[in-house]
Amino acid sequence: MSRRSTLLLGPLSTILALLLMITLPQPAQAYTQRTFVTVAQGSSYCVQATAGIDHYTPGVWSSNHAWGTTYVLEADCVTPKVTQARISLEVQRWYGTRWDWCVGGGYWREGTTGSDAWGPTGPSVDSTYRIGTTSPDGSSTWCGGPGWYRTKVQAQFSRWDLFANRYIWTGGTLYSGDEWVE
Repeated sequence: MSRRSTLLLGPLSTILALLLMITLPQPAQAYTQRTFVTVAQGSSYCVQATAGIDHYTPGVWSSNHAWGTTYVLEADCVTPKVTQARISLEVQRWYGTRWDWCVGGGYWREGTTGSDAWGPTGPSVDSTYRIGTTSPDGSSTWCGGPGWYRTKVQAQFSRWDLFANRYIWTGGTLYSGDEWVE
């Protein structure tokens, strides 16, 4: 191979690779997830949450599935705290001008936070959502059809409020990020 053809081979290979990358179909994103995001923090606590959503992709291990977890830590947001916490999960769909309820919500899963060999632990919840399936009473379609979906997680823990003289729930909300579902 001559020196000239060797020198041309590099740029031509790069151009061919770019053309193939642009023209060939790209695989769908596996899932969208946000992990260990601080949703509330005070002088003695830090509430973090994880929220994720996946959609079914033929030929790939996947499902129409949403999940979330609550973590409670000390104010440094590093040291796990052992306490009562709860989580609520809702799958939402974009309807052109607003996000609206699709599946889940309305109930809380309670549990104890802490840690194990892999890090902080806390109550978790997951939900399966259906695309274009009619509800059991036939009145509506769960989640509609293709579109943008996301998970809304509400993470809270029980803490003593000196002024109220009782335990109150404190926390915040986390959204998974948007996932295109067909």
